[in-house]
Amino acid sequence: MSKSLRRLDVVRDVKTELSTQSSTLTFKPGRPIDFRALADAVDRAGFKAGKITLWATGTLKVGADGRAIFTVSGTNQALPVADSPQLAPLKKEAGKEIPIVAEVRFQETPPRLVIASAKPGMEGMPGMKGMGQ
Repeated sequence: MSKSLRRLDVVRDVKTELSTQSSTLTFKPGRPIDFRALADAVDRAGFKAGKITLWATGTLKVGADGRAIFTVSGTNQALPVADSPQLAPLKKEAGKEIPIVAEVRFQETPPRLVIASAKPGMEGMPGMKGMGQ
């Protein structure tokens, strides 16, 4: 699986744990990520892409309609954010750079994020990483 994922132009590093059936990816800065292409690479390797979790730092923007968009720092990658209880308190942080952990609903077009956790000042968030199961 690592070989298939490493072939993607956006992937800088891959660590795969077959025992947990997961891979941790580090992406090249400034490159947009095609989450569907990531899932397809996993499928081509003979596995089934189940879940993609994203760790990223970026800026949350909330439109007049209340919908949120998360833009990953250092990129122009903007992802819609699904409504969830975890999103509500983050709306107060709109416009500030914040770290998040989110599930990527890559089956949707465009992909949407479901925030799992986010706290201003969260430590250990260098760049953008993803993990698939």
